[in-house]
Amino acid sequence: MSIDELPELLRPAIEKYRDAAEADGRLAPELVGELRERGAFRLLTPAGIGGCEATVADALDFYAAVARIDGPTAWVLWNLNVGFGAGWLHEDAVARIWTGDRDPLIAHSGQPGLLTPADGGFRLTGRWKIVSGAHLAEWFLLAGVDPSAGPGFEGLRFCVVPRDEATVLDTWDSVGMRASDSNAVAVEDLFVPAYMTQSLFAPPRVDVPAYRLPVVNVLLPGCAAVLIGIARSAVDEMVTIAQAKRGLDGLPLSEKDHVTSAIGRALTQVAAARGLLLAAQRDLDDTVAAGRQTSDEQRAAVRGAIALVTETSRTVLVSMYELGSSDPLYRANRLGRIFRDGMAAAQAANLSTTQWTIPGRIAVGAPSGWPFI
Repeated sequence: MSIDELPELLRPAIEKYRDAAEADGRLAPELVGELRERGAFRLLTPAGIGGCEATVADALDFYAAVARIDGPTAWVLWNLNVGFGAGWLHEDAVARIWTGDRDPLIAHSGQPGLLTPADGGFRLTGRWKIVSGAHLAEWFLLAGVDPSAGPGFEGLRFCVVPRDEATVLDTWDSVGMRASDSNAVAVEDLFVPAYMTQSLFAPPRVDVPAYRLPVVNVLLPGCAAVLIGIARSAVDEMVTIAQAKRGLDGLPLSEKDHVTSAIGRALTQVAAARGLLLAAQRDLDDTVAAGRQTSDEQRAAVRGAIALVTETSRTVLVSMYELGSSDPLYRANRLGRIFRDGMAAAQAANLSTTQWTIPGRIAVGAPSGWPFI
């Protein structure tokens, strides 16, 4: 089965349980079981241990397609698709985490805690906000900074922490992306063996094209793919409404030029932003597959595409919400929920439009102003 076929195979289960997930604030166990059974958490896992070993661009295409069905489900899939760790973490960590036939559910957070060197490892303290899929996770991949290692992000490492050694705090009382289960995670003075940590800048342990990109370039763009998929789902829903609803004059909305014009513009805007994101990412994927190093300009182009996705998605979501008149005001209305989910997702730090400065600075020959691109 190819990744391209997977979203439609998952559609019946996602649609069946998405209302329950909205009410409960997390994905239904039955849906998680289906996602796991279909391999939706192993997109980036090495082929040698049963994974798809997909390129990042192929994973982005998948997240966007799932987000057209349900944004929170796609967001959780993105945050828990940490199978690339099996090609990046220490082999002892891999042996401990990837056991049995089931894919480990690993939720990640790049918000750094505090790392203190200790005999044989580190002690980790911190509170990580908005860890999506927090209650589902069996492991957490949590960033921490060791200040003694040098200035800036020199001491940034990711720590893999078992679920029973962390505390999930029920902080996610939101109006959008409720089903993403984006609660906080806390640990206090927790010892983490050195082999269960890895530097953000460490090269891959498994040298295959899928793992040659820096980890930040594997993790970062996934949420943008989800957001543009949510924007497209808003257009899909408005198309359905336009075909069924009549205006005050009794004419179908589908016959009104201002409606069809707005839908046509939105479809084009979404396609353009999605296409740029995938094209920029495929350029990175193709470069490392050919055994070459990616350039600052190539990586900055992805950051620019991410910012365009954010700006475009907000514009499209507002446009479709306006066309929906009073309907999306109601909690049970599908368009209203899509709007709330999309606007909430667009607030993620990874999607900040301040990233426009990165390609701009590089274009004029200035330092990017960011610790990593």
